[in-house]
Amino acid sequence: MKFTKKIAFASASLALTMATPAALLTQNAAFAKTTTVKQATKVKVTKKTTPFYHKDGSKFTKKKPYVYGSWKSTVAYKNTSYNVVKTVTIKGAKYYYIGNDAYLKASDVKVTATKTVKSSSTSSAKKASTSSSKTTSKKTSSTSSSSKSSSKKTSSTSSSSKSSSKKTSSTSSSTSSSSSSKKTSSKKTVTQIQVTKKTTPFYHKDGSKFTKKSPYVYQGWKSTVAYKGTKYKVSKTITIKGSKYYYIGNSAYLKASAVKVIASK
Repeated sequence: MKFTKKIAFASASLALTMATPAALLTQNAAFAKTTTVKQATKVKVTKKTTPFYHKDGSKFTKKKPYVYGSWKSTVAYKNTSYNVVKTVTIKGAKYYYIGNDAYLKASDVKVTATKTVKSSSTSSAKKASTSSSKTTSKKTSSTSSSSKSSSKKTSSTSSSSKSSSKKTSSTSSSTSSSSSSKKTSSKKTVTQIQVTKKTTPFYHKDGSKFTKKSPYVYQGWKSTVAYKGTKYKVSKTITIKGSKYYYIGNSAYLKASAVKVIASK
């Protein structure tokens, strides 16, 4: 019986020794696969017109066109630039997501700006190989000792939870009594506005107006003023030199006196 135990112990040790080089090879292989790829961040339309697509590959229609502010269309026009959120594949073809639930087909545009990102597959491979090597090297004795210590921690935790529950009940009662004496108030935040004047300037955060040399730009559209009836989403409300302004994004603000609030939360 003693001889049999010694053989079994020697076999287990040999298995552990042989498993180690394999784990190291897996780690080295994962490290070697680290790559960087370029992702499109901006595209420009190359055709005279090209359709806007939904995420299922269907085109926008006249009844339900692509909408941005008060501008509506089923197609994008040549030389118009769009910021790319992500690149996706729809029915085997490459598309660029430009926001507002709209996509442009890669064959209808050209990439004008990219960014370099690291491949995410490498990190996951490293983690898998590391965890497998650690699992192989663990001993049964350490597991049994940890189970004993965890049982001790559980008993101590249960006792502490009893005392904490008592504290919580007393705290909640005092909180409820104090909160009942306080008055509740709610405040509305502006989320969308509409221009009421024929034209109104776009402003910088310092209160200066956009100029013809440096106009307000959004996806190829350039202007120094916003037009009547145009709707804009509001990120925040601020005060510049004593006057109220609404921030609409792209470093641009509209004066509150030139617009009306059409949505709030």
